[in-house]
Amino acid sequence: MMLKKFLIAIMCVAILLSFVACSKDDSHQNDGATNQTENALANDASHPSKPMEEKKSVFKTEDIIRITFYAYYGGGKGSDVPAEHLDEIVAWLNSFKIDSNRKVPEVVPPGTNTIHVEIAYSDGSIVKQGMDTTVVDGVAYYIIGDRSPECYDEIISKTSLT
Repeated sequence: MMLKKFLIAIMCVAILLSFVACSKDDSHQNDGATNQTENALANDASHPSKPMEEKKSVFKTEDIIRITFYAYYGGGKGSDVPAEHLDEIVAWLNSFKIDSNRKVPEVVPPGTNTIHVEIAYSDGSIVKQGMDTTVVDGVAYYIIGDRSPECYDEIISKTSLT
């Protein structure tokens, strides 16, 4: 009898914890996909009301001096793009467009924005964002681009969690 009460109490606690884990207020789990305040790449800050159709690329690719890729939702140790592959990676990043037909759902699917790109510009500014989504006028959209260049796999393989 005592064992049954104990098991019921454990089940109740487990159910309570599952409700807490799924609540809308716990948004830290999806920060990488939805917290895009540093996203100056997708929204040209000087023209925030520009229609999406006029935007040429998600990533600003002029005056880039360094590109670093991060795995693990943008954390850990990144991998810098070697100078000999910089032009190839810049051209690939320039191919990314907003998929205006696919808004990101309120509950972001697991794995979204696992890979992040950090771009340093000649004016000293640095922008870091996920490679799957972007925010335009407060709405999160998926982004799509050309197939990654061959050098990308080697670059991303040099990232680590620590």
